[in-house]
Amino acid sequence: MRRFLVLALVSGMLLVAAPAPAAAQDTLKIGAPQPMTGPDAPFGDKFKKAYGMAVEEINAKGGVNGKKIEVIIDDHQAKNALAATVAEKLITQTKVLVLTGGRASGQAVEIASVAQRLKTPYVVDHPSADIITSKGFEWVFRNNPTGSIYPQAFNKFITEVPGAMPKSAAVVYDNTVFGKTIANSAMTFLKSKNVPIVNDEAYPVNSLDFKPLMTKVKAGNPDFLLMVAVATTDAILLTKHAKEIGVAPRAFVGFGGGFGVEDLAKELGPQSQNVFSSAAWSGNPNDPTVKEFYKKFHDKYGIWPKEHEVEGYAIVYVIADALRRSSLGGNLDADRETIRQALLKTDMTTVFGKVKFGNWAGPLGDKYTNQNIYSPDHSVLAQWLDGKLQNVWPKSNAETNYVFPDNTVKR
Repeated sequence: MRRFLVLALVSGMLLVAAPAPAAAQDTLKIGAPQPMTGPDAPFGDKFKKAYGMAVEEINAKGGVNGKKIEVIIDDHQAKNALAATVAEKLITQTKVLVLTGGRASGQAVEIASVAQRLKTPYVVDHPSADIITSKGFEWVFRNNPTGSIYPQAFNKFITEVPGAMPKSAAVVYDNTVFGKTIANSAMTFLKSKNVPIVNDEAYPVNSLDFKPLMTKVKAGNPDFLLMVAVATTDAILLTKHAKEIGVAPRAFVGFGGGFGVEDLAKELGPQSQNVFSSAAWSGNPNDPTVKEFYKKFHDKYGIWPKEHEVEGYAIVYVIADALRRSSLGGNLDADRETIRQALLKTDMTTVFGKVKFGNWAGPLGDKYTNQNIYSPDHSVLAQWLDGKLQNVWPKSNAETNYVFPDNTVKR
């Protein structure tokens, strides 16, 4: 029986049992706040599968320096305040050596503050808001691209493909840290190219009716419709209501979040056809090692891994690498500092790509601390084609040809 995820239901939350002092721990504990209940539970399940597969592989090969590793998931229900509570409990009660996870940026911001205050390494696997690694937190590291980097593959597409530069754009985004960060990045680039922004519309996350908003967008007659939605239901309804109202751009463009999950195509059916998503990549699908991982994951779980699964799987290997290079003596505070020092020296390649943490400035001028220096290479433009999200730009990472302008729209 696997030792991964010993969970008990306490006070409506999924908690791990029996915390122990570091010196007495039989396993090297990694804490992972994730949404395991509530509307974002499908995302939590993605990471649970990814972590589980990596842990099984590492432990099957003897673990790390003779010890098994263990990822302990604690449920924050996609609530920001609860994410802080969960992170603190993992650090002070469960006594994990290091944290990962978070899922959404709002939750990760809370977790990062707790990790910094309690001097525990937090290695971010998916949350993307720039602020997470731009507050100067020396205990926070991030492998995946920041939100302001998400649009870069889209920016390359409209710059490099003849005739693709928008004549105008409507930008609709949720009012979360995730939504505002990406929308700001996308609009900053478009304005630098003198593209008129005919609609700049923020909406409350988890809205139920976008028809009034899309009626306003239709009146602006945008050449491109850009949409940012951290919630899957928002991504689905934004697209559905835009098409029902008759918004007719040359391209519908999402930016990860709800636009990068299978439910979008399942719920929208033909309405998802040709919708783009510019976001963090899922590794290079043309790399033989990455292809092998995709197949192995599909064989195990029956689903093809995308952004979230690849990020979750890769982060366990990043942390295991740091643990392997750390001399742990059983003093929890000292061990966490040793791991932080090891993370600073990380220089490796995972299925997600190259990893080396450094301090540098992002696309909007944010000064990052411990942000993967290879992040600018890890953005890809994908497109929903016949129910499958496939990379289309840049060419070096493309799985198929793009469809542009959208041939399902009557203009």
